[in-house]
Amino acid sequence: MAVSPLQATHRSVVLQEARYCDGCGCRLSRYNQESRCSGCARRLPHAPYVPPHVWQSGELQAALFDRDFGRVCLLVRQLAALRQDDVAALTGLSQAFLSMLESDVRRLTNIDKIIQLLDGLGVPSELTGPMLRVSVCVSTS
Repeated sequence: MAVSPLQATHRSVVLQEARYCDGCGCRLSRYNQESRCSGCARRLPHAPYVPPHVWQSGELQAALFDRDFGRVCLLVRQLAALRQDDVAALTGLSQAFLSMLESDVRRLTNIDKIIQLLDGLGVPSELTGPMLRVSVCVSTS
């Protein structure tokens, strides 16, 4: 199949104009006039964190009391303006798992994962009780 000169010219122009994101290196859309992809443009300039005022929410405290960790994640994200990726970075749990947890497709039953979630989010121990927190024992011997 022969390629017309117009198609060849168009193809070389497209290849010459390829631009890549300054943040992650992915190829940018020809419609994107920015130097970063939309994912990198949305990222917070600082590391994600959960502000202290989030834990004052009565609805969040009730979800913690009920051990409804999917609801906890959703409320924390809404109150702290975080994305699932941000919560994943904080907790070490995958974004896909967090999505299933929030939509009640999966339940969090492994005590190690529960502790990982609570510690990653920085839940105050007075809201969870000593059973769900890692305690550091100091030996006096």
